[in-house]
Amino acid sequence: MSVRLLALRIVTGACLFVGALCLSGCGSSVKLVPAEGVLKIGGKPAANISVQFMPDVLKGGKGPTSFATTDVEGKFRLKTQDGKDGAVAGAHTVILADLDEERPPQGQVAKKLPRLDSKYTTASGGLSAEVKEGGGPILLEVPGR
Repeated sequence: MSVRLLALRIVTGACLFVGALCLSGCGSSVKLVPAEGVLKIGGKPAANISVQFMPDVLKGGKGPTSFATTDVEGKFRLKTQDGKDGAVAGAHTVILADLDEERPPQGQVAKKLPRLDSKYTTASGGLSAEVKEGGGPILLEVPGR
């Protein structure tokens, strides 16, 4: 992955995060519900993947973005940026980032393929999930490479 592409993804993610905060009222009180689940890549639990849930504003979602990192069993438990447990109920756009992905110096080729298709590392990647009002497990499944 080129440095330029990585920088573009970081800037895009930051802009979406700031936009979500502003749309949520930047500090307004919202109800969070417990939100945890499992991420599988190619049918297998995936460890050390950053998971980001952003309320889907196109479906009326408001509130803070929630984050987590998967454990060795692919399990995650979402928290907001300010450390509060959970996520807002409703539809979310999900962004994934493989924290173990090889990032060779510019101009060099990675020795192994990334576990995730790059489309899942952006908000337009098509990955979504529903956080239910009463909580409950969330299963995220993406194809392997």
